[in-house]
Amino acid sequence: MRRLGATTALCAVLVALMAPAAAHAHDSQIRLVLHPVDQAGSYFDLTMLPGEARTLEVDIGNDGDAPLLTRTYAADVYTIINGGFGALLRDEPRTGTTGWLDYPTDLLPLAVGGVLRRTFAVTVPHDAAPGEYITSLVLENEEPFRQTGAVALSQVVRQAVAVVITVPGQRTPMLTVGDASWKDVVGVSVVSVAVENAGNVRLKPTVSFTLIDANGNIVDGSTVVMDTFYAQTATFVEVPMAVLLPPGTYTVRLVIEDLAEGLPKVEAAMPLVVGPREDTIESARPEPAGDTTSTDQRGNVLPLVLAGLLLVAGGAWINRRRHPAAQPA
Repeated sequence: MRRLGATTALCAVLVALMAPAAAHAHDSQIRLVLHPVDQAGSYFDLTMLPGEARTLEVDIGNDGDAPLLTRTYAADVYTIINGGFGALLRDEPRTGTTGWLDYPTDLLPLAVGGVLRRTFAVTVPHDAAPGEYITSLVLENEEPFRQTGAVALSQVVRQAVAVVITVPGQRTPMLTVGDASWKDVVGVSVVSVAVENAGNVRLKPTVSFTLIDANGNIVDGSTVVMDTFYAQTATFVEVPMAVLLPPGTYTVRLVIEDLAEGLPKVEAAMPLVVGPREDTIESARPEPAGDTTSTDQRGNVLPLVLAGLLLVAGGAWINRRRHPAAQPA
């Protein structure tokens, strides 16, 4: 899984918290509109058969107080850490379900209060298997806007609308567990376990986490209720410890359930070796195989902010703020 480097990620989190609710540039407020037409909810929720094609419409608008040049494009969807919606950035590959959309990337100048209705097509491949598929449409300001102040901030404000396509047939919930790893963030350790939704439906699993030392003693235990975990995506379950873990050998035990979706109970035990510490903020962590996601991995905000305070003084950063306006629960 590709993601921001340690320093960049810490700064992005800090910038997002320091910024106002909507980005400003030269005292102008950016409020983007991306709204599906003729849909019962706030995102596209479609049931389609293999080989079926459909024409859809989306409204694109500017509710801010200044004219704006925007970019709109289709983007792959991924699951962020501990669950939730993420859409890839403009310069990243478009794969899988995104290829089912005929939605070319376009630059659109939008007047204040202006709304454009854009038509696009969705075609399900003839060999599509049953299950849920997801992609997204994104709208964002084309050029980062710089704010004034002690710390110069540049922002790209994004709106994203999910496009969910259900191909009828057997629903098969499935979840697999990968390796455990660790990192240190501002005086505490964070344990991560790679997980993959290998089934064909989205999940909201409950994860029981236990960390056991080499002597069989329970070091920590907690329960994580994941947000939406999209089918055929991989992410991490991350759990912060109360302290820095001493170097040594541990065992991570997970019990994962989603009764609502009929997911069979998943139980796994993974070794975790905490090695000698280097003089860095974050240790390296392996990535789960097969995932091509990017950025917006949120973790534990308070420790990241404390570390970020040491990094951004006097700096100028581009903050691609994510505003997923409409995604399935």
